Amino acid sequence: MMSKSLGKKERGWLEFKFPPTGEAIRFPVGTVHGVEDGPTLVVLGGMHGSEFCGIEAAIRLLREVEPEQLKGTLKVVNIYNLPAFRNNLGFVVPQDGINPGRTFPGDPEGSYSAVMADCITQNVLRSADYYVELHGGDIPEALVPFVIHPITGSDEVDAKSRELAMVYNIPLVVRAKLGEMPKPLHTSGFIAMALEGIPSILAESGQQGILNLEDAERHLVGLRNILIHLGMRQGQIVDTVARRFSEEHKAIRSEIDAMWYPAVSLGSMAKAGDVLGQYCDYFGDPMGEVKAIFDGHVTVIRTSPNVAPGNVVIEMDRITDPDAG
Repeated sequence: MMSKSLGKKERGWLEFKFPPTGEAIRFPVGTVHGVEDGPTLVVLGGMHGSEFCGIEAAIRLLREVEPEQLKGTLKVVNIYNLPAFRNNLGFVVPQDGINPGRTFPGDPEGSYSAVMADCITQNVLRSADYYVELHGGDIPEALVPFVIHPITGSDEVDAKSRELAMVYNIPLVVRAKLGEMPKPLHTSGFIAMALEGIPSILAESGQQGILNLEDAERHLVGLRNILIHLGMRQGQIVDTVARRFSEEHKAIRSEIDAMWYPAVSLGSMAKAGDVLGQYCDYFGDPMGEVKAIFDGHVTVIRTSPNVAPGNVVIEMDRITDPDAG
């Protein structure tokens, strides 16, 4: 039987209440129902509310895709972490100070961010056949565009996730092997969905909490490519970048309160033991060095001089043979 929603475009607010206080939890969500049946692609922007390039790409994708161009269903969450967006806040949900990217699939009886995750998982994410999570470089970080596909151990899911990453037209493709990742990262949205059998990727384009339209367009090109790849839209896949492949993506975190001074350039290659940056106290006296943990590519650099324990200062990738994946 044909769905009564075929050929429609809808947008509005998905709204809930945080049970302990009654405070609103709201998401701007749009759905495009194609004129023919097909897969459901869910795209989420604004997991971190100041990563504006992913947000802008989500908004533009929803505006440009029309039902008559589409087979299947496109669901877009334009801004997931709206409280952070409205407060110009990086990384966390202001109501509880928790990174929302570490709360999935959520908990209806948990903190504000855990309830947020449960609401969006139950009502949007679990309807997906494929899921793309858009990030854009938060306020204190500069980065090289990259796309991550999780390795869950399910050959079918992992192969389809890798295909999404490969058509995204971003130069650095990262394999996230769950068996080698810290358990807290398994509660990232895209990983939680992959573990539930939904092919998923996370894509990064943008930096330092700046709305750069070139970085937003990079996301849009990747999203258009995915729609074409999935047979949801007609067109020619754009493939203009040479790929590098990473077998390991690693974050180096500060263990102290300090001033941070990076000593390497974004996108450079470093050898294990190379000095990547230096900590100083608030009088400028040296407190220690940060050194490369393996031979690899400098993918993310913290650009804010303020660091506290747990803050990421450098993220690196171990570049490997392209046939390894």
